[in-house]
Amino acid sequence: MNIQNHIVKAIIVIQEAGIGLTRKQLQDILTGNESDEVQSNEFDQLDSFGIADGSEDEDWNAIFDRAIEEGLLKVKNQKRHTITYTTEGKKFRKKPHFVKMGEDDEDYSGIDDPELVSVMRGAMSNGILSIEQQVMNPRTKRQIKLIQAIDRKIALDDFAQNENIDLDEVIDELEALRKSGKNLDITYFTDEVIGPDEVEEVRESLSELGGNIQKLREEWSDVYNEQELRLLAYILS
Repeated sequence: MNIQNHIVKAIIVIQEAGIGLTRKQLQDILTGNESDEVQSNEFDQLDSFGIADGSEDEDWNAIFDRAIEEGLLKVKNQKRHTITYTTEGKKFRKKPHFVKMGEDDEDYSGIDDPELVSVMRGAMSNGILSIEQQVMNPRTKRQIKLIQAIDRKIALDDFAQNENIDLDEVIDELEALRKSGKNLDITYFTDEVIGPDEVEEVRESLSELGGNIQKLREEWSDVYNEQELRLLAYILS
């Protein structure tokens, strides 16, 4: 089942509402359900109210979860359980692509370990992937998700928020993956948060320092914060 239109409609609603919405609020607006909460917040006055009318029987929670996995939606407030769209979600609305929904909806792109892919595909075909996922090391699961997110060029801070971790932990995983032989290209993210010209300037500085990363971090500590320095060290070393 292709749910790209469902996700686009959800993003349209959130954009028009201008605030993060709970799952129930979002589903009620999408399906045109005039609940007390919808009416009290005047969500029924939105142009997008009922944009997915007739889809009440859809598993909207599963659709929202899938959109979060794809990095198109994210949790905005953990306490209120509100969700909003990401930078990638905003781009997705303008240029949507196929997003599959279903039990066989595993995406192995970005995983360059053939043995791991083979095992996971085999488990899927035999209907035992959920069991395998339960016994898989939680860190391995996160690293697989991270590899896939980077392959789809999802912003690392969005990935961190979706995983309920901070960016430092994401960088920890990047460094751990590198030690195991997996070097990932995150320049799309550093270009966005630091800037390509700035990265090139730091690269030239590193060359002048003889490739000494520690000296580089000391040299630029007044310009960049610790997370930015770690990201620069990762892409330049």
